Amino acid sequence: MLQAHRKVSLSFLSSVFPQPIQYESRKRNLQRFLLLPQLSIKLLWFPLVKYWLRQEESGKGLNRALRRHRKKLSFQEFGYWLVAIDRTEWKGRNIFMVSLVWGTHALPLYWEILGHVGNSDLRTQKRLLTAILPLFKRSKLLVLADREFHSPKFADWLNSKGLSFALRQKNSLHFTEAIGTDYQSLKSLGLQPGESKFYSDVFCNKEDGLGPFNLALYWKRKYRKKGPKEAWFILTNLTDLKTALALYRCRWGIEQLFKDCKSGGFNMEDTKLNDTRFIALLLIIAIAYSLATLQGYSTRQAGLDSYVGKIQEHKDKSLRQSDFSLGLYGQRWGYAMDLWPELALALISLKPHKSLCFQRGFFALSLIRQAS
Repeated sequence: MLQAHRKVSLSFLSSVFPQPIQYESRKRNLQRFLLLPQLSIKLLWFPLVKYWLRQEESGKGLNRALRRHRKKLSFQEFGYWLVAIDRTEWKGRNIFMVSLVWGTHALPLYWEILGHVGNSDLRTQKRLLTAILPLFKRSKLLVLADREFHSPKFADWLNSKGLSFALRQKNSLHFTEAIGTDYQSLKSLGLQPGESKFYSDVFCNKEDGLGPFNLALYWKRKYRKKGPKEAWFILTNLTDLKTALALYRCRWGIEQLFKDCKSGGFNMEDTKLNDTRFIALLLIIAIAYSLATLQGYSTRQAGLDSYVGKIQEHKDKSLRQSDFSLGLYGQRWGYAMDLWPELALALISLKPHKSLCFQRGFFALSLIRQAS
């Protein structure tokens, strides 16, 4: 229902819930369902994620072309699984999200409603990241985060866990290239648009002297007087500027995740559930969102995206449809064919000269359904 209607309001879901009972009874059934103890992230979601990660790492169930392409994915280009962390607010709820970058999007891994407004503290950041570490016991992990997670203490903790990281910093960060020398702020470096620098083995925080870390500095060049207003200051333990910038750009996937869960997808703003039911609803959304994204990815790799939605044109710099959108549109197409099969066949009979095209379309639809 979530994938077909893209709405999570309990009143709307009750109106389309397929049970032959009164509306209020359907609503109470859904309310009781969202209180089931089985709807737990660690009990239900983590086993699914572990299974999916094993499938991706082993390549089982993929043909030769898909196995070859799997090696070119952004999270495997440098041998890392990319985990992006961020915080967002939905109708007064302060939510901390840990996600796995997948192409231009990110898949939810773990989330929690914070009991306060504003930024998360170091203790919370450690606790939520620790929860997902068992999922990647045999894999290289790299953590991406924006300026909310700028603390060198957080970077030092990630380093102690053997994790790679790329954390954007505020320009007020002080660092030194050698213990015993004066500290300088990033702001005082005077970086200009079009410039980039890389500092190796620096120490941060005058009081603590944390490090050594590396610093990647980059300010995109302006074009026709347009460009970013601020530079990127990235604290990392990666060894070169190019890799640090390429991987940090992947952090945008979690912003796409938030957009798809809000007005761009499931319209989370419409729900009025309490916190317990809201967390359970987030779990269901995570499953629906991940399935749609993975199905859209499979559809694109099979060359069937032209049957589902607009494809990339020669002047486009980015894809017209994301994997998430392709997955949803493919499911809608299948629902429509199931809902009006007689009408579809009647329309097909009016165009006998297009029979070969229709056969190809039916074959494409069967492949899309196999991927779901």
